[in-house]
Formats: sequence, structure tokens, C-alpha cells
Amino acid sequence: MTISPEAPLLADRVNVTSIEQSITEATRPGVAMPPRATLAVHIAALTTDVKSLLYEVSREHPAYQRAQGLVLPRARPCARTNHYELWQYSLTLAHAAQDLLDVAQQEAAPHDSPH
Repeated sequence: MTISPEAPLLADRVNVTSIEQSITEATRPGVAMPPRATLAVHIAALTTDVKSLLYEVSREHPAYQRAQGLVLPRARPCARTNHYELWQYSLTLAHAAQDLLDVAQQEAAPHDSPH
């Protein structure tokens, strides 16, 4: 993705702070498996984050392809999904969001032109 000088900054297009907070909440080390209701909140927030970040990353990038597959309706958990699977899905979404955020920030960074 090529960013023109007039294009808004990544932080103006997506809420980077909110995305980072969602990732941190879902992957907090040392915390036992959160209650189902908490996982549902994490999954909803991370799904929104991933969907917004997909617009910031090239479709050809592996991070885009992995993340897109996670937010397709057939990939999302349903009411019958057990607690452990919900937790694993929230962690997978958090890692996908982090990967997309890293790529988006890298692609949005000004690049030095070769001399």
C-alpha cells in the first residue's frame, strides 16, 4: 500500500490505542481463562479491530490472509462453542490483530528512498 503525503496517518484512520488495549486485555499473562462474558467482549472488540486493520494492509500479505480467515462468519464461534475454544479464538484474534497492526505501522512509516 502506498501512502501519499496527503493521506491521513494510520492513527487518524484507526484507533491504534484502542486496538493495543484490546490486544493487551485478551493476552494478559498470568490470568486464568476469563469468564465467557469477558471472552465475548474481547472477541467482539478484536473482530472490529481486525476488520478495521484489514483496510490498512496489502491483501497479498500473509498477515492479511490469516486475519481475514478468522473474521469470516463461518470461522467465528457460535453459542455452542465451548469455553476453552472461545478463549483460544480470542487469543488467536489478538495475535492476528497485533500482526496486522505491526504490518500497518510498517507500511505507513515513511521509507527512505535509495540513493
